[in-house]
Amino acid sequence: MMQVMQHHFTPSTVPEHLKIATQEQEFQKIWARREIEFTKYYPALTHVHFQDDIYDANAYVLYSESEEGEIISTGRLVFDGAFGLPADEVIHKEVDKLRQQGLRVAESSKLAIASAKHGIHILPFYFYTYYEIAVQYQIDSVIFIMATQHIQAYRRFVDVNILVDDIGYSYGTQKTFALLECRILETAATIAKRMGGK
Repeated sequence: MMQVMQHHFTPSTVPEHLKIATQEQEFQKIWARREIEFTKYYPALTHVHFQDDIYDANAYVLYSESEEGEIISTGRLVFDGAFGLPADEVIHKEVDKLRQQGLRVAESSKLAIASAKHGIHILPFYFYTYYEIAVQYQIDSVIFIMATQHIQAYRRFVDVNILVDDIGYSYGTQKTFALLECRILETAATIAKRMGGK
């Protein structure tokens, strides 16, 4: 049986819009959704084993469902731990620079949304929830890797800084991927403004 992180906090946007995965059957459905979405868009991940992701054991894994109970979006906030963060596998030196500054770092990763229509509605709630979790756990910096073409869209919800504009890995696509950072204290005003309008 997989190990699940003990959650001691329920953000205000959960479970109204998102749910926190804690059961094996939830993770099975989440892994299936990840495989569908990631292999669709990232050819290099076609042969990746999506079951029993080691980082899920040290993360808040969130998801939303359709009325029929189908998982239609999922994402997670991973805490730094014994296995490090997912970004360490691609760009370890840059992640380590943050640690060397004495920052508590977490990573947003494995965001998979079944449709663009659903994404427009649900994406802000992932950011707001990550923010609340980060504040509760005294996280200083949340990092994430994304295609550069999506950066401006994400800036509608949070303040992000580009740490590395090209990580040197494209996941089998023709896109450029960047390493971004959100400093929790610096984005507080933006989050408050956006949440007030949600």
